[in-house]
Amino acid sequence: MLKKIASSLILASALVGTLAAPSFADDDSTFKTICMFPVKVVGSGVGMVVGVPLGAVKDGTRGAIKSTTWVAGKLGNEDGGYQKTAGAIVGAPFGIVGGAAYGCFDGAVHGAKSGFDKPFTKEAFTFKED
Repeated sequence: MLKKIASSLILASALVGTLAAPSFADDDSTFKTICMFPVKVVGSGVGMVVGVPLGAVKDGTRGAIKSTTWVAGKLGNEDGGYQKTAGAIVGAPFGIVGGAAYGCFDGAVHGAKSGFDKPFTKEAFTFKED
């Protein structure tokens, strides 16, 4: 029973993949586009795998900085030393966790898009500063 379900799933995904492959054709030949489709899919997957930890670290640090300054601003002065210290103690852990959670999603989306457009390039494995 499990083999029938698995073979049906593989057959359905193969049919869907072959139907979608010619739709990515541009000025190049359709044959080249079809041949590059598996490479783009693998590049997208690798970009996602690499993008998740990169996004978690990048957005985790941004979240920590934003939450620290937010707490310091609520305490009265965003640039004050004592307020920044209290903001780092109270707000930074929440910013790290929230930013890392958002960064996992952001990194996966960025890795999938850039990995499909330009598989196995530097753009697929790094984030550009916004």
